[in-house]
Amino acid sequence: MNLALAILLWVISFVFGPKGESEIKQNYPEVELVDWFRERFMLSLNGVGSDAVGLVAGLTIGERSLLSDEVEIQMKTLSLTHLVAVSGANLAIVVGAVYFLLAGLGFRRNLRFLIALIAMVSYVLLVGPESSVIRAATMALFVMVGLWLGRGSTPLNSLSLAIIALLVFDPALSRDIGFALSAFATAGLLILAEPIFEYLKRFLPDFLALGIAASFSAQLFTTPVLLILQPSIPVYSVLANVIVEPVVAPVTILGILSVIVSGVSIPLAGGISYLASIFANWIVVVASELASWPSARVHFVNGIYGILLVGLIVVAIALSLGALRQIAIPLRALAATVTIFAIAWSASDVLRFENFAGDFSLLACDVGQGDALVFQDSGMVAVIDVGPDDQAIDQCLRSASISHIDLLVLTHFDSDHVAGIRGALNNRSVGLALVSGFEDDRPLVQVVESELRARTVEVMVGRAGLSGQIGGYNWKILQPSFDALEAGDSNDASLVAAIWNQENSVLALGDLGTGGQLRLLRNSMPDLSMLRQKRLTLKVAHHGSADQSAELMEYLRPDYAIFSVGRNDYGHPTDKALSLAALSGAQILRTDIHGPVALHFASKIEVYSGGKLST
Repeated sequence: MNLALAILLWVISFVFGPKGESEIKQNYPEVELVDWFRERFMLSLNGVGSDAVGLVAGLTIGERSLLSDEVEIQMKTLSLTHLVAVSGANLAIVVGAVYFLLAGLGFRRNLRFLIALIAMVSYVLLVGPESSVIRAATMALFVMVGLWLGRGSTPLNSLSLAIIALLVFDPALSRDIGFALSAFATAGLLILAEPIFEYLKRFLPDFLALGIAASFSAQLFTTPVLLILQPSIPVYSVLANVIVEPVVAPVTILGILSVIVSGVSIPLAGGISYLASIFANWIVVVASELASWPSARVHFVNGIYGILLVGLIVVAIALSLGALRQIAIPLRALAATVTIFAIAWSASDVLRFENFAGDFSLLACDVGQGDALVFQDSGMVAVIDVGPDDQAIDQCLRSASISHIDLLVLTHFDSDHVAGIRGALNNRSVGLALVSGFEDDRPLVQVVESELRARTVEVMVGRAGLSGQIGGYNWKILQPSFDALEAGDSNDASLVAAIWNQENSVLALGDLGTGGQLRLLRNSMPDLSMLRQKRLTLKVAHHGSADQSAELMEYLRPDYAIFSVGRNDYGHPTDKALSLAALSGAQILRTDIHGPVALHFASKIEVYSGGKLST
């Protein structure tokens, strides 16, 4: 009954509730003593490697900033990101360790509960407003109160009550991805793990059967939510989670011990964190190895259809093992049928996209939160920006069979536009590279220039008026000037590139802000007028930030608006940018939703997104 009420309340809150950030997160209390412990712990951190140290910080207090982009991407590939930050499992480890330690020391029952409750509240304050910890703490509170009163409470009932309480207090949590992942994973563990374990233990040792059952059930239940973020399935997720799970508890316990000790001795706390990093380094090794295996993630049906298909599979399996076990065979047959249908659909999408990939005119690579645009015609290729990650751009260019780049345009030196330079140059030659002339002393500038120099690439400063040809198309840099003195910052100094022929045009705005866009409108009116008279595809500036010129979008009125964007903390693409594009009449194409987006310029423009034919 409570579970049904929790589901109903979640749906109502999602549809009619507020769309802003959670009230709990906005008003999360800051305690000076807690902040002091966090700072001391961060100062004390020591380990066998920087990424191992980053994982200790993540698993202990939810600090994500120390982990390298490379390892974070590898963990995303394997769906191990719940280990990058504190989760409900970490809370259970900490509270459980405190409770059983007190029991072993002979503390009375009521005192054990009180101290465990204090430990739980302290830990929640320490890690900050993590959705999974808020959910876990509320659920644990219901369990502890029930046990304290001697009445007990089933875990699934406690989960339902926690969801109800939190959504009544804070309906905005219904739209929080972290909260959904935590609740769904816990529901999967409570509903599926036991029956799967009972089946597997007939063939496997208990510890292995339990690990597989827990990992698979949590992964299955969270898949519909994960598909919102990325339309693909992690092939080795269960294997990766089973392999790394034994070290999670030692890292967490040692990390918390290090936090406590840091209040007395930073060197001693550093020694404890070093020991924790030895265990954490195993996660780094596993992530690096498994993420490099072939087909680490495979495409799945994109959009709402994929989510509904997986949701139907999950419901059918859950009912066949639980509430409707008496009709298990028809339900499992339904789950198998839907699974086969989804696999066939996904495979046909992949085959269609791969066959099309060699025949595109314009390809927006899916490189996460970054830009990478590929144009080709008559065997010649132009690449505008290379994204934040070597692996992502390399994979995109390999899938498109790009072995030579005639024109490489690096709009500016933000990492999400140029940090993937090694991947772009990997086993490829480049004819000419254009860079912004803006005075920029960031270290990444030297890295990019060094990579280009090592491969003897001709490099020129891009400037307004510089032009050439790519196959049967013309290209031209519209701004900035040679030294970009008119620009206020590197974004404002982005190279703005136009490509066109008699029928089609492409305009890539880099990270140009409102001021730069208005300057473009003033200084390049003849070029913009020519572009808008053709079938125009616009690469929207700055991943769809709010810093957009309504005047420019209204003037251009593009046929297609590409938002090159990934998961981010900036709110990209913003409602403002999306609204401006929609009001201009453009068809919106987003790499965070559709994956790679390919357009073929023919008598009718064909658009492929995420492997599916759109128009």
